[in-house]
Amino acid sequence: MRRFISLIGVLVAAAAVPCIMAVGSDLSAPTVTVGRNLQASASVTLAKPVPPDGLQITITSDDPSRLLLSKAQDQPGSASISLKLVPESIRSPEFQVRALAESGTVGYTISAPGLESGKGAVTLARSAIVILGPLRAPRFLTTPRGEPRKLTFVSVALDPAGKIIEDQPVALESPLEVKIANSNPAAGKLRQPTLKWAGGSSTAETWFDPAGEGDATIAPVQPPGFTVPEDRASILAKVLRPALAIAGDIFVGKDLQDPASVVLAEPAPPGGLDVTLSSADSSRLVLSPKQDLVGSGSITIHIPEGERTGLYVIQALGDSGIVTYSASAPGYRSMSGDVGLTASGFVVASESYGPPDEGNVKRKIGNHPDREVFLSLAQTKKRPERFVVFAAYIDRESGRCADFTVQPLRAGVSATVLLKSSDPDVATIETPVTIKAGFNRAIFQLTPLKAGKTVISMDTPAGFSTPKNGTVIPMTVSE
Repeated sequence: MRRFISLIGVLVAAAAVPCIMAVGSDLSAPTVTVGRNLQASASVTLAKPVPPDGLQITITSDDPSRLLLSKAQDQPGSASISLKLVPESIRSPEFQVRALAESGTVGYTISAPGLESGKGAVTLARSAIVILGPLRAPRFLTTPRGEPRKLTFVSVALDPAGKIIEDQPVALESPLEVKIANSNPAAGKLRQPTLKWAGGSSTAETWFDPAGEGDATIAPVQPPGFTVPEDRASILAKVLRPALAIAGDIFVGKDLQDPASVVLAEPAPPGGLDVTLSSADSSRLVLSPKQDLVGSGSITIHIPEGERTGLYVIQALGDSGIVTYSASAPGYRSMSGDVGLTASGFVVASESYGPPDEGNVKRKIGNHPDREVFLSLAQTKKRPERFVVFAAYIDRESGRCADFTVQPLRAGVSATVLLKSSDPDVATIETPVTIKAGFNRAIFQLTPLKAGKTVISMDTPAGFSTPKNGTVIPMTVSE
């Protein structure tokens, strides 16, 4: 039988209901706690194995007005039942005990030919219908056009304090019809405001369809013979105006740009949605709907009907401080994000290696030697070696660049980088190279001429800064 309560809850419940067995008898059974109008499984234990020809046992309620017995969850209950035990077994098949009252203890007698009779007992308890919502939390959040949320209602037995012991099926003789109360139909509606439990079932389900902003308390109206529990008697549905999510807590280098997206908590409505993005300081930060367009202080992007995402570009004009920008749209909660502005520069690397790794920025101690490149004349004749100049923002703390700081030049800005070889007799390079607007790199060719050593370096273009790493490449050329 499925249980939805935690293991701790099970252990607490077990400790509260001691196992009572008939001492010294051939037949015994533990005490079982059952909620009113509910049922639970029990079985009989034998002191020794069943003989080869099998064994018939009879189980009889001491008070049929308060306790009935049944061979199965979906069979009628009666004052007495008989069970056939197979040879060599020491335990009977499971049978059902059904409570017709909510207090006290009712015993039942177990008898079999040639064996001393034994006793079992049922502790009668209160019962309740409880509600489990999404994630089984006491409340859930949704939006007016959000997805329907499933609500599950469960029949349970309660301890004397009104706490849940466990879920138990409804007795066959006591099918339930339970009304579900909704404090605010304007916030959302229940697909089935009345639920039915057939005998042998412990759960019933319905769906909450959100409709408008507001709070709705959903609670089962306890049917006759059931009690309002201390826990999970209701659930709160909070239907909120959907939010917008935008990029925030990011860095963008001066004259660089970073693509970003606005994400809707629920799809755009019929006709689509216009989202307005605005910079708090357009002299230092602007926004653009496309990577190849120069940004402005405020833009509007259109998200088509049924879509959730719109794209935009953040472009930095300044190199220090933090600028806040915001997003707003009709029917949605506004959102803001912070962009840290920092200096930008260029690093040079072999195409095979790529830009410096993040350890160059995040590692606070130790050396960060420039990566030396080794080339052979024979190898480069077959496959020329290519090198790359990357645009990147410069980390504020370390003054360094890394692979994760690489960003494209913003629309309207290009950069020409002058490259040098310290010994042109060893290797010559293609120079200068230009990184175009909207791109984060430019590739150049190096031609080794003879064995020896040289250093590839570059001059930082005007308007940019020089990072503490990645500006030179020591190189050794061999035959």
